[in-house]
Amino acid sequence: MSSAKAQPHIGPLMNVVIAKPQRDEKREAILGIARQVFLEEGYAAASMSTIAARVGGSKGTLYNYFRSKAELFVAVIQHQCELNQAELFDTHHPDMHTYLRELAKRFTRLMLSDEVLGMHRIVVAEAVRFPEIGAALYEAGPKKGKQRMIAYFDQAIAEGRLKPCDTGRAAEQAMELCLAGLYRRALWNVGAKPTDAEIDANVEAGLDTWMAAYAL
Repeated sequence: MSSAKAQPHIGPLMNVVIAKPQRDEKREAILGIARQVFLEEGYAAASMSTIAARVGGSKGTLYNYFRSKAELFVAVIQHQCELNQAELFDTHHPDMHTYLRELAKRFTRLMLSDEVLGMHRIVVAEAVRFPEIGAALYEAGPKKGKQRMIAYFDQAIAEGRLKPCDTGRAAEQAMELCLAGLYRRALWNVGAKPTDAEIDANVEAGLDTWMAAYAL
């Protein structure tokens, strides 16, 4: 990247502001406990009674916050996605390739984590009967992440750092290339868990392919 002229700084994806709801510690405690119950027992087997018992209150208290198990599970997904994205996009570097490499490594490790894989398995199992669950995961996770990346890539194009392109497609391809060959095996519990070195090599190969297609 040329330094012959001053280049406008590409702001990090964190510059895409998402309003945060006011904190409710009781609600957050319920969500944390419910997440563990869902991961341990699955959606179908988990009960509001079990969750209420672990929270230390009555089912009535639980229903004051969430009208149904489905509504609670959707809230768990949304809350966890907010936490994940806050951590994922908390990275800054003026060089685009370095920035994307760091972001991609964080993203790939997150997607291959036991907790994220566990939640994805539950959603896949229940999304046909409860489409709101699949929609909640998509809206709070992939869609918001894609919106942040689109904003970043649009700015990079305006600054002459990327070729003009469909930035929505470019964002999706960047994510998929970094997960290629790893995510489905992990989701289906096939083979050993990839090592950090294997993840890093996969990310580098994916980004090299992506940069060859889109970088100037």
